[in-house]
Amino acid sequence: MKRNFALAALLLLSGVVVGALDREAFTITAYNLEVQIDRASHVMAVTGRLSLRNDSNAPQKNIALQVSSSLAWNGIALDGKPVEWIGNDYTSDIDHTGALSEAIVTLEKAVAPGGKLTLDVQYGGTVIPDATRFTRMGMPAELALRNDWDQISPAFTAARGLGNVVWYPVSIAAVSMSEGNTVFAAIDAWKTRNRNSQFEARIRVVAGAEKLCIAGTGITSRCGDYGATFDPHTGEMTNEVSNTIRLQSLGTATPAFAVAEYVWLERPGITIVHVPAKTPVARDYAAAAELNDPLLNEWLPQRGAPALVIELTDPNANPFQTGLFLFTPMRESDQATLSLLQMPAQVAARFSSARPWINAGVQRFLQAVSEEHRAGRKSALQFLNQYLPAIVKTEQLADAKDAAGNSQPANSASESLINSSDEILLRGKASFVFWMLRDMVGDSVLQHALAAYHSQDDSSPAYFQSLLEEGRRRNLEWFFDDWVYRDRGLPNFRVDGVYARPLLDDPQKLHLVTVTVENRGSAGAEAPVTLQSPGGERTIRVLVPAHEKATAREQIPGTPTRVVVNDGSVPVANLGGIVYEVPQTSKQE
Repeated sequence: MKRNFALAALLLLSGVVVGALDREAFTITAYNLEVQIDRASHVMAVTGRLSLRNDSNAPQKNIALQVSSSLAWNGIALDGKPVEWIGNDYTSDIDHTGALSEAIVTLEKAVAPGGKLTLDVQYGGTVIPDATRFTRMGMPAELALRNDWDQISPAFTAARGLGNVVWYPVSIAAVSMSEGNTVFAAIDAWKTRNRNSQFEARIRVVAGAEKLCIAGTGITSRCGDYGATFDPHTGEMTNEVSNTIRLQSLGTATPAFAVAEYVWLERPGITIVHVPAKTPVARDYAAAAELNDPLLNEWLPQRGAPALVIELTDPNANPFQTGLFLFTPMRESDQATLSLLQMPAQVAARFSSARPWINAGVQRFLQAVSEEHRAGRKSALQFLNQYLPAIVKTEQLADAKDAAGNSQPANSASESLINSSDEILLRGKASFVFWMLRDMVGDSVLQHALAAYHSQDDSSPAYFQSLLEEGRRRNLEWFFDDWVYRDRGLPNFRVDGVYARPLLDDPQKLHLVTVTVENRGSAGAEAPVTLQSPGGERTIRVLVPAHEKATAREQIPGTPTRVVVNDGSVPVANLGGIVYEVPQTSKQE
C-alpha cells in the first residue's frame, strides 16, 4: 500500500512539473553528437553533449528535451553524474510520428537567468516510414508517405531534422497540423531562438560490401572516412563509413542526411550527388542548373559554396530544400522544369537573409524571372499566380479572425509578412512583393539593392527598404507598411469610370482617356491599367491607395473599347484582372 501511494504521489508530482514547465526557457547553444546508423535493423543510436543556456527571466530547475517518439531516452548526465529525469510521451506534429519522446530533467540546483550547463545524453531507436500526423487527419497513406519519406533501411536511408524526424534534441510546446499554421510557426520560432546555435554530428553507418557515401547539410567532405570496427554482438569486424555535419547556425539550414552508393558530379555553381545508375539524368540536372547561371549573375553577387543536389533513391519522395541543399529524386524531365526545381537552392548559395520572407521571396521571384526569360511575362505571372488562391484564402481566414473579435487584430504587425512563418505567405505573397517592387523601381534598382544586401547588417525591419530608396529618392514607406510590416490584406480593384474625348485637329485621331480606379481593399498597390481600342493599346501604372480612388490619363489611337486593371502582377482579393467594357454609345461613363 505504501509503495502504491508513493508511486501515485510521484506521478502526481510529475504532472505538476509538466504543467508548469517552461519548454522555451533553455536554448541549446551547441550540439556535439555521435550518431550510429544500422541500416539492416533500422536503428539509430545517439550519444553526445549539449550546451544549454537559461534564456528565461527566472531561475530554472527543470529542462525538457524531446526527440522522435520512435526513439527512447537511455541516459542523461550532468558533469558526469546521472541526473533525475522522467520520460513522457508528448503529442506533437513537429515529428512525422505525430508524437515525441520527452525527458523532463530535474536539477539539484536551479540555473539562474543567463546561466549555462552541459548535459551528456544517450538515446536511440528505429526510424521507419511513418506519416501518422497526416493519416490521422484523413490523408491517404500513399500520399502522406511521399512527404514523410524519412527512414533507415538498406534500400533507402535519409533523415531530415526538426519538422520531419526529430533526431536531435529540441524543446517545443505541442503543436498540431489540424490547427492551421501552428507547426510552421513553432518551428520558425525555434529556429529564431537557435539562430546562433552551433551543430556538429558525426554520422557513422554500418556498411557491407557496397561503397556507401553520406551526404547532407553542412557536410563538406565527399563520402567520409571508411574503417573497420569491432561488433561486440557478433564478435566480428564490420565496415563503417562516417561523415560529419557542421552548421554554424541552426537558423539557416535543417540538419539532414542521406546514405547511398553515391558518386559526385561537380560543376562550378552546383554539385550533384547521385547513384551511378542515374549518371545520365544527373548530367541533365547539371546542364539545367547551368542554364540559370546568366540570370543569377545578372541579379545576385557570386558568394559562398555551390548548391548541393542530393538524390533521394525513393522515386516517390517529394523534394525537400533547406538553404542551398536540395534533396530530390532524380526524375527525367524537361530542362525548364529541372531549372526551376534547382533555382531556389542556387539562389540560396549566393544570397542569404536571416529574414524568412526575404529568403523565400527572392528564391521564388527569381524562378518567376527565369520563367519570364524563357516564355514571356504572361507565363511568369501564371507561375506567380499558382499561389494566389491560397493567399486569398489565408487572408480571408485572417479577416475572419479579426471580425470575430480576435484579441490581436489580423492586420497587426504580429501577423505581418516580416513576422510570418506561413509558407503560403513566405513563398507566395513575398514573391509577389519582389515582383511589384521590380515593376515600381525597375530591374537595376532592385538588383543593386540585392547586391548591397548583407544579412549581418539587417538589424532593422526597414533595412531592405532603405536599400531600395537610394537616399530617399523614392518613398516606399506606404508599400512596405501595407505589404511587409503589417498584414493589410489584399487590394480589391474596380473601374469607377472611363471618360474619353478626341483630340482636336489630330490627324492620328488620338483620344485622351481618363480612367478612375477604386480600391476597396485594405492594401494599396500600383497597378497596371491597359486601355484597348481598335487602333492599339497602351498601359499606364496607377497607384491606388487602400479605400481610395485614383485617376490617370493617357492618349490612345481611336475610341477606347476596353479597360483592364491588373495583369496578374498584383495579388488581389477579387482574383485576376478587372475587365471593363466601355459603352460604345456615349464613349464614357
